[in-house]
Amino acid sequence: MGRYISTTGTASTVLREISSAYNAEVNDRIIADSTGGAFTITLPANSSLLINDTLQIIDAAGGANSNNITVGRNGSLINGDADDLVIDVNGAIITLLYTGANYGWVITSS
Repeated sequence: MGRYISTTGTASTVLREISSAYNAEVNDRIIADSTGGAFTITLPANSSLLINDTLQIIDAAGGANSNNITVGRNGSLINGDADDLVIDVNGAIITLLYTGANYGWVITSS
């Protein structure tokens, strides 16, 4: 059940390089470059999600401390809270797993 990121980088994973606002899709592996300014990555809409859906955000350029990357929850909870997630650590790698309505997206690694 659900869709997931493959550790082998097969077709189930979509690599995206972004440096401005972006609407994430399930299975995105996002290379985020915030050195030019802060921006928001909006999670997929709650109505389209399946339990075990996954996505990953990587601050490859190391600019998140100066220019935060906000993860917009788009109606879902994040770690059980109705708050957006702010990535503010340089070089952070955040993997999110959708667990259903009770907890929403949870951080499985950082």
